[in-house]
Amino acid sequence: MSLMVTHISKFGIVHATDGNLTTADGSAAGEAPKVFPVPFLNAALTVAGSYEVGSLSMDSWMRQFLQAQELAKSATLEAFARALAGALQAEMTQKQKAGGSMVHLAGYVQDKDGSHPEFWFVRNIYTMDKVTGEYGDFRDEFQVSEDLWARDWQGNSLAVLLPKGGYQIYINGFTSGRVSYMIVQSVMNQFFQSVRSNPGWRFRPPASLEESALIVELYIRTIGVLFRISDYSAPFIGGAPQIYSISAPGGP
Repeated sequence: MSLMVTHISKFGIVHATDGNLTTADGSAAGEAPKVFPVPFLNAALTVAGSYEVGSLSMDSWMRQFLQAQELAKSATLEAFARALAGALQAEMTQKQKAGGSMVHLAGYVQDKDGSHPEFWFVRNIYTMDKVTGEYGDFRDEFQVSEDLWARDWQGNSLAVLLPKGGYQIYINGFTSGRVSYMIVQSVMNQFFQSVRSNPGWRFRPPASLEESALIVELYIRTIGVLFRISDYSAPFIGGAPQIYSISAPGGP
């Protein structure tokens, strides 16, 4: 099912995923694009789940969808997200929907106060077990939610935390990889804090979007190594990490 991460900081948005594909029977199927820029909305999206929509591969289908949305002058991330959900719902077969599919869409929007980030989550997965982290209740209908600006910005005090070096992360994909990513991030945060606190050592936190992306890429690569040294039937997460970054308008 892949691993996809959206990392949002004061520097901007990092979209990241692994590159591997696997077949329905759990065998390796090479690598393919899973990150797609949406430049006309100052955004990008990542995909996980089925890599087919009807008779087309996801990369071919998504390129056509993006071209159509640009020609239609889709003006907002919300309009784009809802159009994407409707298109996936209409054009995916029931078999393609059966394993669950997800899309992270994030970028910057303008309002009367300036610009702010939004994170839209498109999926036909309706539940996640709070103990195991496993997804459940896969439906034919795709749902859409905006989870950053409408929910987490206030709930997680991001207006205060981001300027101080904090960040917000959204992560989905193959359960053991997704949970392992969160463990690696927690342990590595402690490691980074420890080495940065040594007098005379010149290590520091990321000071740019590019440096933030390096940390995310490190974690993606680490999870890929775990799957290479495992007894899974295929490397469900792995290959070359795919990274696309969007600078915060007027950012530091």
